[in-house]
Amino acid sequence: MYDSIIIGGGPAGMAAAIYLARQKINFLMLAGEVGGQTLWSSEVENYLGFHMINGQELVSKFQEHLKDYKKDFKMISGEYVTDISQSDKGFSVKTDANVYESKTLLVATGTKHRDLGVPGEKDFYGKGVTYCATCDAPLFKDKQVHVIGGGNSAMEATLFLVKYASSVSIMSIDPELHGDEVMIEKIKQNPKIRFISQAKTIRITGEKFVNGIYYSGSDGQEVHESTQGVFIEIGLKPVSDFINLVDKNDHAEIIVDKNNATSVKGIWAAGDVTDITEKQIAVAVGEGSKAALQILKYLQNS
Repeated sequence: MYDSIIIGGGPAGMAAAIYLARQKINFLMLAGEVGGQTLWSSEVENYLGFHMINGQELVSKFQEHLKDYKKDFKMISGEYVTDISQSDKGFSVKTDANVYESKTLLVATGTKHRDLGVPGEKDFYGKGVTYCATCDAPLFKDKQVHVIGGGNSAMEATLFLVKYASSVSIMSIDPELHGDEVMIEKIKQNPKIRFISQAKTIRITGEKFVNGIYYSGSDGQEVHESTQGVFIEIGLKPVSDFINLVDKNDHAEIIVDKNNATSVKGIWAAGDVTDITEKQIAVAVGEGSKAALQILKYLQNS
């Protein structure tokens, strides 16, 4: 029986782990994918202490810090939680490999990419369709590519891709791009980037690899364009399917109070999996730290 289990290995989970480890409580960290979405951020310019750092480097910094406490807790990566239930003394956490018992839980599982849901998306995944510009951009050197999405993640992908691709077309269902004004201005000023507004993707086509994309334009007419790569960046959804004990909102985000407590006593949640509106690395670190402090207080008083 653990005092606590942290579910998730992103910024919120890692920050919480440091706080719990310093107090020498008996806890387990089920990291899943260490780093979470931060791992795939191409450039981070708003994390205090770093003028510019990419996501992989920042995650490495987090991990180096965690290593200072490696003797104080157990971390398992690559093991994913499938179900959580209440038990006599706390909670039972079932993964794809084991079952663990704990007095308290912190859910910090973050988010994952949304699917577009059009014909050809799944057929050509890994054959020109991708969800990760940071991972795959070098494969599209001197090629024409399309980015689907009009928010920060799509703009970040576009600005990273343009370093490699011969041209990048960013397509949004909205009339304008929305999000960080600095990125919007960079996109407007780059001659290799084209913005296609009010474009609703219909299907992705190809043979062995992607070679075309169809969309309806602002006039409702179907348009076909040749492309050698389609990067889908239409936002993220919370990783919360495995837990049905706690209250969630209509977006499947876990509802938390000002202390990161959920609707179930003994379960806290932190980071992008929750209903906080500010989905930022720095915010997730703060929320994870705050949740850990609440867990410590709860354990001391129980």
